[in-house]
Amino acid sequence: MSEKSEQMKTSEAAQALGVSENTLRKYSQAVEKAASPAYFPRVKNTRRYRPEDLTVLKQMQDLVKAGQKVDQAAQELFAGEKEEAPVKTAREDQLEAALAAKDQEIAELKEQLAQLTAAKAAEKPEDSLEPAADVLDLPDFDDGFLEDEPVTPEQKRAQVVADMAKSDKEVHKELLSRAQENAAKGAPTYRTLADMQLAPKKTPWWKKIFK
Repeated sequence: MSEKSEQMKTSEAAQALGVSENTLRKYSQAVEKAASPAYFPRVKNTRRYRPEDLTVLKQMQDLVKAGQKVDQAAQELFAGEKEEAPVKTAREDQLEAALAAKDQEIAELKEQLAQLTAAKAAEKPEDSLEPAADVLDLPDFDDGFLEDEPVTPEQKRAQVVADMAKSDKEVHKELLSRAQENAAKGAPTYRTLADMQLAPKKTPWWKKIFK
């Protein structure tokens, strides 16, 4: 059986409750005022009554018979639903406020991150004279022909910084000069045939006397 087939017309519901149709309409208006204007289903703008609606109206009828007014009886029956709505709204408001606070916090963090990134980018031109880490970590090449003594990492760093401040022409000239100087120091000396001949022995002076 469908839900619509279980719904009763006003005349049928009044007959089931044992009241007149006018009394049923009065009860229905009080229920809609206390609960919701759309509490009862309608067909062509005419109320329809479900089995659970008849149960509520029967309770109202008992309260009215006990001496309460129709509006008071309806408010008493639906007081719980009226109280639950504000509580639910308050919780929703709290959740929305918490979410808004989180969104604001995230936005502030993003702004701070953007400022730090911009500040870091602005500092890079000032450090342009510093050699890059990958330059300092390059493997050592055989530079024995340029230097007589081993160079420490600190000295090499200072030399790299100094060379970066020089022009290409100055660096080339300095390297050429140092290479020529070291080449001159290590140039081999060759002895001529005359140099290798033995010098004539000198006659001792006493042999000249007794000669």
